[in-house]
Amino acid sequence: MSSSTATLETYQQHVEDEWTAPETVNAWDRWLPKQIGQFGPATALLAEAAGIQAGDTVLDLGSGAGDPAFTLATLVGPSGRVTATDLAEGMVQACREHVQARGVSNIDCLQADAQSLPFPDASFNRVTSKLGAMYFTDVQKALSEIRRVLQPDGRVALVCWGAVERNPYVLHHAGPFFARAEIQPPPPDMPHPFRFAQPGTLAAELERAGFLDVVEETHVVPMPWAGPPEELWQNFYEVAVPVRPLIDGLSPDEREAAIGEVLAGLRQYYDGSYTSPPGAFVIASGAR
Repeated sequence: MSSSTATLETYQQHVEDEWTAPETVNAWDRWLPKQIGQFGPATALLAEAAGIQAGDTVLDLGSGAGDPAFTLATLVGPSGRVTATDLAEGMVQACREHVQARGVSNIDCLQADAQSLPFPDASFNRVTSKLGAMYFTDVQKALSEIRRVLQPDGRVALVCWGAVERNPYVLHHAGPFFARAEIQPPPPDMPHPFRFAQPGTLAAELERAGFLDVVEETHVVPMPWAGPPEELWQNFYEVAVPVRPLIDGLSPDEREAAIGEVLAGLRQYYDGSYTSPPGAFVIASGAR
């Protein structure tokens, strides 16, 4: 086994360990209704970049418990269909339960790895992923699979986190912890939340994979959480899996002080109903 192959396998195992853990699945399941609203502005950017219309057949990668699949299903309407996939079977089961509870008839929930999609060629006319592409261990292999399952007139759209310095949502949640810990930059090919935050990097991957008409933009949009800062912080801690070791690694006194700073920063965005710190997102799309 080559060193590069071994590294990829290590990365893949790390991603699986983080995102398939029962506590992670339970958190994304529990918070789904509020997260659909919180990420609504980012989902709107995703849908626009993909050109989602009524009647489309959409493959969504990394759907978690159902966001953004439920929003996309509304956009494609009864004549369209959304296939919501996730690497974690637990996430897929949670998605199925939400689909059944909501009585939605145009969403299928399936376990799938973006690097080895279980679909025939040209199965979809749109492929989307919101905050999933950063965790594709082998990005080019995943993009090759996306291109394979797209129809000739199809389009892919990917949304990833933008730069931390433009991202009040991340700065206020994680900044107090970053300031108290020594953090080494991850290797450029390692899956992590800000893998494509540098402008142009996500578009370059799409172009390298053979996509045409590639467009990349960065947008800073509100992330309206329907609740107080304390609840938003709890949500962040439970669902932001890659950051949790950093938070838990501090001493109790440091952790308490950092959380106090988090809440103080978030309160400026609370209007009594919603806590809405802006988030920065990179959106890249390309044609088959």
